[in-house]
Amino acid sequence: MRTPSGAAVEPPEMMFIVRSNIDGIDPATRKQIRSHARHGKKGKRETKKMATFRPKEKRATVKLRDVVDSYMSLQPGRVGTRMYFVDFPSEIEPSMLIKMAEVSTVAMRIIFPLLMGIGFHPDGKAWLYPTGRDIVALHINAFAIQSFIDRILNQQPAHMVNSVAILHHQKGLMLLQRRLVAEDDEAKLSDDTISAILKLATAAIFDGDADVAKKHMQGLRKMVDLRGGLGGFGANPKLLVELWRCDLGIALLTTSEPTFYAHLAEPVPDYPDQVASSFGPKSCCIQDPTFLHDLHTDLVEAWRITKKFCLLTNLGTQTQTLVEPAIIYGTMTAVMYRLVRMSFAAGSLDETVRLGLLAFTHHIFLQWKDVHIPRHGFEYHYRQYLALHQDSNTISPLLMLWLLMIGEVSKFWGLDEPWPPKRFRREIERGNVKSLKDLQEVLKAHMWISLLDDEAAQLAWHRYL
Repeated sequence: MRTPSGAAVEPPEMMFIVRSNIDGIDPATRKQIRSHARHGKKGKRETKKMATFRPKEKRATVKLRDVVDSYMSLQPGRVGTRMYFVDFPSEIEPSMLIKMAEVSTVAMRIIFPLLMGIGFHPDGKAWLYPTGRDIVALHINAFAIQSFIDRILNQQPAHMVNSVAILHHQKGLMLLQRRLVAEDDEAKLSDDTISAILKLATAAIFDGDADVAKKHMQGLRKMVDLRGGLGGFGANPKLLVELWRCDLGIALLTTSEPTFYAHLAEPVPDYPDQVASSFGPKSCCIQDPTFLHDLHTDLVEAWRITKKFCLLTNLGTQTQTLVEPAIIYGTMTAVMYRLVRMSFAAGSLDETVRLGLLAFTHHIFLQWKDVHIPRHGFEYHYRQYLALHQDSNTISPLLMLWLLMIGEVSKFWGLDEPWPPKRFRREIERGNVKSLKDLQEVLKAHMWISLLDDEAAQLAWHRYL
């Protein structure tokens, strides 16, 4: 397409209705067709609302060949740990495209529980599928959706490998490698390519393959640097959010340094003004636990910001007021990257609170709803740390009760393990907690998001007592 002046413009993104006639179209589809006419205006409003995602960074010097080499050496010989590649045809069946659209709403509620519960999301599907015509992204998205259906919705074990998922995984990787050795530098560093690699990194973590996940993030870091840093993603804030989420998730779960903001030369984004100033710097609405006065000042600041965010979210739930994604993920980035960069003595109260905050923020910002991924380094460290302090008097029973509940909602231990119920009952007795209402007050006095976890706390109370 061209403008009257002759300048080329990109064709608009279109929705295809796979239908041989127009009879019997369901009301939901009609509504989607009507809404397409308003898509341009909604897109402009959304871009304006999300404009706060603009981290400032200096351009780093990276050679494009480094990115190509990373992915040429990454070609795996199999999916997961059991099924080797074979040469499959490249076509994407229309039924798979329909399935991707059908599953997207369910997937959104699981992958982004906080955003879907309280966040402003005028176009939910775009958070999962920001691209629709790129062949590499389509194959990788098809692989991700089929894996999501098998592993999350159908609860199939990892050793049950789906041939359809393998087909799209193999074809997507092959096309990705061809793109990276071709001469089209723009395609190599496109949003489509980065989005596809992010899904590969996420899939690797869910398969318990931390090494592959880290290699994907290293390749992504080179691509981001070639585009001028994270500040170059202001036009696609949803992709920027996924870069942050994937980086933080991999770093935390593998107890390794993050790919972004890992060094002092890369200043972490500021705390969002909407949260930092919501209740004033020293709000009378927030009563600090007594132990907070003995902590490092940076850790105290992270605690207070996270608690203000929880209060803002709980208030939004009560008043049915939506929270902008910029506030949700701006808080996530500012708090979590600071926490992973902090370092305190093992066994200290500072380290105890830091681990609790990391577990809590991972739960509310990154954890998929009610989904437990394979055992990982942070989960093991958290469990061991609580066991180490079992007979310690340096941690109050109420703080320990909060730490135990964070482990509970984070799925850090199974239903058949004997020590969590025993420990839970001990801290309940030590803290003089007499009822479920008392427990809820303890949790909120520390920090808690009722929308996500009130039901889980109630189930734990009745199960353990």
